[in-house]
Amino acid sequence: MDHPLPASSADVSPTILAQAFDAAANGFILISEQGVIASVNQELSRMFGHPAGWLIGRSVDILLPEALRAQHVEHRRQFLASPSRRRMGEGRVLNGQHALGHAFPVEIGLTPLVTPAGARMVLASVVDMSDRHDLALAFQGLFDASPYGLMLVDDAGVIVQSNAALGAALGHAPATLRGQALQRLVPERHHAQHANLMRGYAHTGGARMMGQGRDLTALHADGTEVAVEIGLNRVRWQGQAMTLAVVTDISARKRLEADLKQANTDLQEFSYVASHDLRSPLRSIADLVEWVGQDLVDGKLDDVARNLARITPRIQRMESLIDDLLRYARAGKTDTDYRPVSLVDVLAEITELQPLPDTFKLDTAALDARSFQAVRTPLSTVLRNLLGNAVKHHDRQAGLIEVAAHPDGSHMLITVTDDGPGVPPQASRRIFQLFQTLSSSRRAETSGIGLALCKRMTETHGGHIDVVSPVAMGRGSQFRVWWPMYPRRTNDE
Repeated sequence: MDHPLPASSADVSPTILAQAFDAAANGFILISEQGVIASVNQELSRMFGHPAGWLIGRSVDILLPEALRAQHVEHRRQFLASPSRRRMGEGRVLNGQHALGHAFPVEIGLTPLVTPAGARMVLASVVDMSDRHDLALAFQGLFDASPYGLMLVDDAGVIVQSNAALGAALGHAPATLRGQALQRLVPERHHAQHANLMRGYAHTGGARMMGQGRDLTALHADGTEVAVEIGLNRVRWQGQAMTLAVVTDISARKRLEADLKQANTDLQEFSYVASHDLRSPLRSIADLVEWVGQDLVDGKLDDVARNLARITPRIQRMESLIDDLLRYARAGKTDTDYRPVSLVDVLAEITELQPLPDTFKLDTAALDARSFQAVRTPLSTVLRNLLGNAVKHHDRQAGLIEVAAHPDGSHMLITVTDDGPGVPPQASRRIFQLFQTLSSSRRAETSGIGLALCKRMTETHGGHIDVVSPVAMGRGSQFRVWWPMYPRRTNDE
């Protein structure tokens, strides 16, 4: 069966071409070199609200807002000086002038033509962008008003725009972030890894949470780090593929979680203290008071004096317990006085105020001497307690204490290792509870609050502490403290 051959351009009559021109879905306008309208189609007539016949022979400037007409003459001259097929005003919002007097956004494509008689003309295609512009405005309104931090990032890692919520969370005005590298909001130690992850995500795409299972932080304008959750999605914006990041400040939630966990721990510990450590001296005082009463009735004044003397240390013991409890409670308050701290200086200060016995040696050869951002007082308190415990709970007259430190991710890992009797594995968690002590050494005159205080202070400031024992030859303990090297913001700031 024979198939008809496609018609050549010579087979298409001028009438068919004119009908196609007039029926096109986009607006078309043919303009002479002098800027006079030679022809328009029905869609352009509808778009601008002018009858087609009325437009022919008039200046094209009538379709432009009055403020733009003077400069349009120069733009037309420049185009005709170097004619090429292109979009008009690329990168700018163009407006047309409706017959009713209002302006509306348009997109215009230009094509230079030459008539058989040699006259130069321009065919302009015009698209009404009002609906698309309204959608863009609606998106922008939702974007700006969102209570969650939002930002659009192009595939080069540049922030295209961000909203007020993100600026408030990270201390930046939205205008100052536009055009900045995303790395500005990422802690420096994560720059290389983050760049690789973002490139991988741009390739795979999809809606997902960033860094699931890891603690994420963003860099605040003041240099501190903010705990965040980040949701990612690939979108198209202004004709480009981009990443939409939803950033939520979870500092308050993290703080509440930590407070709730600590409150539960405190409740258990204080219940234990109330039922054991405080009740025991109260009961013994009550017994002594009862005996004093009986001795007074019997006239045994020597016994009265002896029992009264025994009451005093029990009262002092209770006062000491209450003081320890208050000190422990105060340790739960976060200090935010971040400043450069050197562990070498901290240990020198500790040993000057609290010298080790002459028979004990302190080895700091493996101590990292670099300074890092930390709150000095609680860190010093933790190290002072660990050094003191290494001496007090030692079972020999002489001993070796080694203090080492090196960076471990976002923390400084500090180890305090001794060659004492060690900690039984079953007690490695219990020793961090209030009023727990394993030592029977005469040197260990303590209430058992030291390690509980260390744990509370370390965790309150974003760190972690544990113990490894034995260390070598079935002896020794190593307390490991992960102390944050970078300042973190809390919901209290």
